Amino acid sequence: MTETALLMLLGRLLSPIPRVRWETGRSLAWLIRGGKREASNALLDWIRARRLESEVILGLGIIDAFRLGPFFDFPELNTAVRAPSLLSDHLLRQNFNGVTGLSVFRYNVSPGHDAALSQEEATWFDRYRRVAVPGIFSATLADLETRTGFDFMTRWEHDWRWLQTTHPRPQFQFPTFFTRGDRERTGQFMVGQTELYVSAYLRTLAFAFINGWISEEVADQRAMLALTINRDLADLEPIDRPDWARRLQPWDAARTRERVKRLWRNASTVPTAGEVPVALRAVDVAPGGFVEIDVTLAVGARGLSAMPAVAEAQNICFVGWDSTGVAGPVVRSGNATAFSRGGPHILVRQVVPGHFGRVHSDMILDVRLVSPDFFGTTVEIECTPTDMRVVAEDEVLSRWMHWYADWEPTKLKEMSSFVGSISTVSESVLDDFRTRQNMDVARLVTVRRGMRPEFWGEVDVEEETFWL
Repeated sequence: MTETALLMLLGRLLSPIPRVRWETGRSLAWLIRGGKREASNALLDWIRARRLESEVILGLGIIDAFRLGPFFDFPELNTAVRAPSLLSDHLLRQNFNGVTGLSVFRYNVSPGHDAALSQEEATWFDRYRRVAVPGIFSATLADLETRTGFDFMTRWEHDWRWLQTTHPRPQFQFPTFFTRGDRERTGQFMVGQTELYVSAYLRTLAFAFINGWISEEVADQRAMLALTINRDLADLEPIDRPDWARRLQPWDAARTRERVKRLWRNASTVPTAGEVPVALRAVDVAPGGFVEIDVTLAVGARGLSAMPAVAEAQNICFVGWDSTGVAGPVVRSGNATAFSRGGPHILVRQVVPGHFGRVHSDMILDVRLVSPDFFGTTVEIECTPTDMRVVAEDEVLSRWMHWYADWEPTKLKEMSSFVGSISTVSESVLDDFRTRQNMDVARLVTVRRGMRPEFWGEVDVEEETFWL
């Protein structure tokens, strides 16, 4: 690969589009794993040129998420980090054995006096801190402030002002280029101000730790909020969008049940032998709007489908609280008998990492696997290049596979996402559960249709929920 091609590829690491950053990291990992030394050298040079903590994390995050440590020399990589932080040190320790010399006094600390910003620039911090970065950054520092008495929010602004002075970025503006002038479209973007806010956040945590306001453990845990990419999830790729999940528009409301039945029959052909679908999400978009079809299995008392079409969802399942990944043991909140009380209960749970990698923002909240409580045993989450899994003693109990429906950087505000998916469960486990619990299983369906008479007009949404 030529030097020019590598430079063009690395330039995409700072694309405002999260998925472009992810795919760029995937391409670099493919080259580095393939023995292309020029690729690892180019990534090293890119990290060396970064002066913002958040951008260093992006480069190191690729090495961590794709497990590329063996392709780099630690002393050389450590020297290349010019803007170290609590999180960069965490990533280095996680990928290299016997790491030493990572003194907290290496961290960049802003001068004690106020930065000289123009009157207009000085107003930006509060104006954009909840749009340039997710609100959880503000909430996290506000919580630490309440717990410790240290003025974290003021310090965050102080660090941001100095970064805006020394590494100026333009005023935050939503990148309307990607909306094609359509005010009804939205998206998640990482712009110049995003990097300043995240870098200032990391500097604030470092300052509080160095001065004894928070412990190293607390500082490290909160720094994970700046994570850019998750291990395990990094190598996960979408499957090809099934033909039967295409051309769902226009959606004929009079034939909704018939069409959903057909979709479910088609979805039943995707699982491998010994497993059956437990959830389906199909999405289609067209100039006139969108349609989202969500089907999930629910369990409840006999006569379930004669009850109101409402089911109690299980809580979110968090994994990887102590790591940058999404794999590992899952702590159950109860046991399989919990499904026999009350209900109906849907069988799938949303599975999310304890620390979100920001490049996964367009799909991370769509992962659904069968609740660990359903199995009544200790289970783990695993990732492969094509699916996420619930496993126990090498047996695959549930899988999640996804695809994208006409993916682009922005979507209509009323849409959930472009992600289509199928979740499965072991057929023998499901049959055994139904026999032991003497419960019915039914499919809960929600169909959302967004209709837009004109390209520039508002979207009218109709939603229908029923048992199938």
